[in-house]
Amino acid sequence: MNIGIILTAIFAPACVMVILSVVQKSNTTISKTMSDEYFVVLLPKFVLVIGSTCAIMSALVLLGFTIFSEELPHVIFYITFGLGIWLGMYLILKALRFRVIVKREKITVYSICSRPYAFTFNEIISAVRQVKRNQVKSERVVLKTKSGKKLIVESSEISYKRFLKRIKSEVKSEFLFGFE
Repeated sequence: MNIGIILTAIFAPACVMVILSVVQKSNTTISKTMSDEYFVVLLPKFVLVIGSTCAIMSALVLLGFTIFSEELPHVIFYITFGLGIWLGMYLILKALRFRVIVKREKITVYSICSRPYAFTFNEIISAVRQVKRNQVKSERVVLKTKSGKKLIVESSEISYKRFLKRIKSEVKSEFLFGFE
């Protein structure tokens, strides 16, 4: 098995996705002034740091053992650290690309892989608030729209509480599940 093919299969798609993500990120600007009428739900910057650290450390270990060891590591080694690189790339892409922009009634979603889409609070047919019974009491809201789109917003994201407040006030009560 040629090691160059394995390394190319691991690194080439990840590098292309990161480059495209950075280009898209530079084209979208987000206002620093947020209010209840206009705000952005996004992941904190430390997720980007964690993803970068995971991807870089996995790549360094993978390359280090490949180049400096006398015999090539086992395929499981490449699979394990390749998954570490992909996990880091996923976190980087999610931190750079995932956005939910709420501007008055309009909600615009920028996801990792698909095109941006928009809907209004009136188009929401289901809003389910799920709270985990762990020490952190993490929670998330799962929204479904008339057009079949699904959006998940988690409590670890910036402006989650503001988004939750808008859902409670804008969505009809018969479509709210798990809200007090």
